[in-house]
Amino acid sequence: MNYPRVASRYSKALLDLAVEQNTLDRTQADAQSMTKAIAESKELEQLLKSPIVKADKKQAILKEIFAGKFSSLFEDFVMLLTNNGREGHLASVCAKFQNDVLQHKGIVEAHVVSAISLNDADKKNLAAKLGAQLGKEILLTESVDASVIGGLKLQVEGYELDNTISGKLRTLRNAMLS
Repeated sequence: MNYPRVASRYSKALLDLAVEQNTLDRTQADAQSMTKAIAESKELEQLLKSPIVKADKKQAILKEIFAGKFSSLFEDFVMLLTNNGREGHLASVCAKFQNDVLQHKGIVEAHVVSAISLNDADKKNLAAKLGAQLGKEILLTESVDASVIGGLKLQVEGYELDNTISGKLRTLRNAMLS
């Protein structure tokens, strides 16, 4: 996913601070909670993006909503974003931070699509083989899509391997048409 430059800069700053203060796991949990809160509340998202509401009012509302729920580092970080007029980017900063933490820990996200749900043994086996090839730990997510008919579609680090029946049929159709 492409992130705005502002999200990358603030995410890197937060990552550096969290590592320096040895609070990376707590800060990651805080960022996840904030991302979830923004995604679940259109009012919160509108508040953060509103040019009409002044920064000090936004800070007061955020402090009231999230009082005691976040670490002091993350609270201070959110207040800094608000002071700098960047609170509208909070969701993308938190998402980029999640990505940066995984990268910092040497974990790669992979997504597999199949026609039926994979059992736990198959998921572990796929993650282990992929991890051995990449030399990194794999965080595997799965989705089921009956339209693939059979086989697997794997997406990892910006690459996609489509070994599905529907993908092979599409390739065959394109070859016949050209």
